[in-house]
Amino acid sequence: MNTTLDKSKGLIFDIKRDCSEDGPGIRTTVFFKGCPLSCVWCHNPEGISPKPAISFSSERCNPRECGGYACLEVCPVNVPGINPENKKVHIDHDACTRCDKCFDVCTPKALEPVGNWWRVEELVKKVLIDKPFFDSTGGGVTLSGGEPTLQMEFLHRFLVALKREQANIGLETSGMFPLKAFQRDILPYLDFIYFDLKLIDPGESHKYTGCSNEKILRNFLTLNRDAPIPMVARIPLIPDITAAEHNLNGISRFLQKAGIKTCALMPYNPSWLEKAVRCGVDISYSNSVFMSQRQEEKCVRYLSVKPEPKHH
Repeated sequence: MNTTLDKSKGLIFDIKRDCSEDGPGIRTTVFFKGCPLSCVWCHNPEGISPKPAISFSSERCNPRECGGYACLEVCPVNVPGINPENKKVHIDHDACTRCDKCFDVCTPKALEPVGNWWRVEELVKKVLIDKPFFDSTGGGVTLSGGEPTLQMEFLHRFLVALKREQANIGLETSGMFPLKAFQRDILPYLDFIYFDLKLIDPGESHKYTGCSNEKILRNFLTLNRDAPIPMVARIPLIPDITAAEHNLNGISRFLQKAGIKTCALMPYNPSWLEKAVRCGVDISYSNSVFMSQRQEEKCVRYLSVKPEPKHH
């Protein structure tokens, strides 16, 4: 598989059906690979890199089942290797060219692809399998990631094709995108936007997400003022980072100044840690505990805007 960007296709790392948290009704969520941010708590760390990659599950690896390290024999660039200390397989993720030969011989399915190229017509056909359920429940297709707008040209063509089929379309975004191109090529085809607001301080934003939040906040204010569709501010609640009192107070003031009285909260979920290990993503923030109801309620007290009810 070619790992370079192919603008005639979209790089997708997951498609989930029957999603209940990504908008109203029954929805199919499409996860676009690649993100301009590198949040230290990223819930989808496998979606950060803009290139196809591999996931390796060490607990599934069983050389006896595949005939004895079959992946080592077929890989042309020595991505799998043997750790001399424990005699177990280890993976050089950076060296992978995604020739995909290892997937065919890995019978325990310890090695799996992360990201595949899709043509517009293939992806539309895939996501509209459940269109009767979309229509009967007020659901549709939600675009997530990664950051879908990083693949702006493909995303535009995908949206045009979906709208031909009268699909309801939602976007989950970090807000880090070129505004004019977004307003021209993406916004006219959307029915709602979930816009993440993570950190209000630019220094903290750069520290924990790898980018300043200046463009994000500016894009949010412009879309809040001009967009003809609903836009919901979403706040991820990350212990000791975004869930800090000063950050939530700051986001509240920002939203109030923009005339926004509600927001959506996303309590911390540590399931990303295992995915990060499998994909070779460096971990600088490690918290393996789910956010409790009491912790979430404490965060709500720091907000002067009202949390929206969750979709079910």
